[in-house]
Amino acid sequence: MHPQHISKLALLLPSIGLGVASCSLGGGPSLKGQASLMGQPLQQATVSLWESRGGEKPKQLQTVRTDNNGSFQVSLKQEPGLVHYLVSRGGRVNGMDADRLSMLTVLDGQASESVKVNELTTIGSVWPNAQQLDGDLLQGSATALTIGSSQVKNLVNQGTGTFGETLLQGSNLLNSETAARINVLSNLLALCGNKKQTKACDQLLTLTNSGDTLAAMTSIAREPWKNAKNLYQLFLKSYPIDPSTQLRATATKPYLLFEPKSFALSLRFEGGGALALGKVMLDHKGNAWSGANWMPGSQSGVINSIGGGVARFGPDGKAISPAITGYNGQGLNGIGWGTGVSEKYAWVGTFNNRVGVFSLENGEALGPATIDQPVGELQGIATARNGDVWIADNTSNHMIHFPDGDYTQGKRLSIPGLKGPFGVAVDGDNRVWVSSSFNNKVTVFSAEEPNQASTVEVYLGTRGIAVDSTGHVWVAQQTNSPQGAPGPGGKIPPGIPANPPQPKTIMQEFAAGAEYYIDNPTLTQTGALALISPEAKVIKNNIAKGTAYIPWGVSIDGKDNVWVGNLYGQSLIHICGMKPENCPEGKTTGDVIHNYQSGVIQITTDVIVDDAGNLWSANNWFEGDTVINKTYTGRSSTFPGGQGVVVTYGVAGPVQSPLMGPVRQSD
Repeated sequence: MHPQHISKLALLLPSIGLGVASCSLGGGPSLKGQASLMGQPLQQATVSLWESRGGEKPKQLQTVRTDNNGSFQVSLKQEPGLVHYLVSRGGRVNGMDADRLSMLTVLDGQASESVKVNELTTIGSVWPNAQQLDGDLLQGSATALTIGSSQVKNLVNQGTGTFGETLLQGSNLLNSETAARINVLSNLLALCGNKKQTKACDQLLTLTNSGDTLAAMTSIAREPWKNAKNLYQLFLKSYPIDPSTQLRATATKPYLLFEPKSFALSLRFEGGGALALGKVMLDHKGNAWSGANWMPGSQSGVINSIGGGVARFGPDGKAISPAITGYNGQGLNGIGWGTGVSEKYAWVGTFNNRVGVFSLENGEALGPATIDQPVGELQGIATARNGDVWIADNTSNHMIHFPDGDYTQGKRLSIPGLKGPFGVAVDGDNRVWVSSSFNNKVTVFSAEEPNQASTVEVYLGTRGIAVDSTGHVWVAQQTNSPQGAPGPGGKIPPGIPANPPQPKTIMQEFAAGAEYYIDNPTLTQTGALALISPEAKVIKNNIAKGTAYIPWGVSIDGKDNVWVGNLYGQSLIHICGMKPENCPEGKTTGDVIHNYQSGVIQITTDVIVDDAGNLWSANNWFEGDTVINKTYTGRSSTFPGGQGVVVTYGVAGPVQSPLMGPVRQSD
């Protein structure tokens, strides 16, 4: 064949959907695609189709080029356990080369006839998968890939290249900066597709230490607080205000009007009976389980309440449990901090003295669990590596032990030193660590010899507790004092003594906390974290002091860094853990890396890390006044409970779920 004819044929092939395969074409149906940037076709770009299977290196299946309309076509055969994604590189926009432009679309396994690759699909694909991306390679455990790929559609519609349905819901669009942050990020990415913005593209890649836009976005997603100011200034300079309109005419609206603290992206998920969630736990398939203090739609609070059941969300954030009641069927009436997951079951401890047990497969009620002696109102739950389950009997100052996770064989144990036991964690030596709400001690005992307990003195009012992979223990404290005195500027509400006796019910304790919060409207800090050695010695205290405001839940990620649900601070605190080499330059053990805030994060109790490196946090309260209101207010009588669960994308080291013993790094 004449060379000229070969050249013409090469140009024709992309337009009719044929391409050069580097591996198998898969023999599946055709998937029509279009690549664009800021609404303009991306011509002659190289588009690669990849497949990724859990625990394996991704395979490049096919490579094609886009035509003059930005169109392309690939063959795609969907199979269970596989994640497919598209990477575009280079190309031309408006007749100009875009050599450093690289974009991504991660597919979610759902059958589709068309797909878009653009700046929005890139942001929406990168953030939930940031911890698993290395250039063109998307790899992680099977659970991690399931979570990451299924979350993309919540941020962006891969078929239309526009915002996803979840982001467009009122609770997300109106109560967070997520849409505006995405637009700023996508506009920054687009700088590398505009020859007139070559210097701005250079600056973007320099700030992120990247060679192309996909690497740049991955870098921002992993450390969204890093260079946030400079990135925002780059946006302002590159998209100037039109004096006639006072708007940035070339920027996508809405955009940020104020400098962000970070470019983190968060979404709220609701339904499934999720109101006033306490602790969040993840199972081996990436489902999130959490007990609800109160029932959605009810006029609940700590004065009078209708208790909730158990909410369950799929890896994609979709509610699976019944809409109002959640899972129940065991006479459960309100669940506090007591949610746990073992290999087969979800466990909850209730305000009405019961342990609920549910099948992880279908939410079937299997309990209530059988316990050999009467118990009080229950809080924290932990599962050991050997399958044992431990539950804190908060009001009766006992521990409950289920050997091998057998819910028919519960044993109530008396442990010296407990006073309002709250949080529970089990270390690698099968020692059980327990925090106490009403003294200044953390109690530790061997599971084999529970009567041989010892205590560590910290500050009064400990809550969440977690063990890292090195055996060190991190515990949240409500106060900055062993005696429980209020912090600087704080005052104890009338009628509450400086050292109050342990309340008879959990609701009495919560009521006192709410009263303190309301009576101190200008107070923005009290509480801190303590770090305890495996030898049960306090190494550091006052960690996150000045940032923490009644810190509650504590979790460890796959890099051994620490995450805290900052209750009254309405934020998620990121702290450098026992491996400073996994922390930003200049940070060491106990230093705050960043304090994440969003309008969708309410008064929050817990935060936990999933297998893909995303955060799941529990909105526990909404309006503090309503929590303790004894009178009827038509506008807000159903407002006390926090709304749903929040996912913050791509910022943590992936872990292996479920949490059994110390944190495990994701496979």
